[in-house]
Amino acid sequence: MLVLTRDVGESLLIDDVQLKLVYTDQSSIIFSMEKLTGGRETKVRVQRHQIVNVCYDVKFQLISVEGSTARLGLEHPESVTIQSID
Repeated sequence: MLVLTRDVGESLLIDDVQLKLVYTDQSSIIFSMEKLTGGRETKVRVQRHQIVNVCYDVKFQLISVEGSTARLGLEHPESVTIQSID
């Protein structure tokens, strides 16, 4: 499992899909997800320890939240590229 920390306003790029952390509270986050090649933005709320299949067989889990910082776990196929965007 790949574990990343993101602050509100920071993003991840999963191949051509951008996930941006837009909100945190004590037990959940909201992130926006948008395909960069003409996709429509979708907002998704994730509860702590909930596992969400986001795209390209990538599983996304909220591990913890502290203030405006979220710790995220990702499981993904080796063929999928994940990049951190600030």
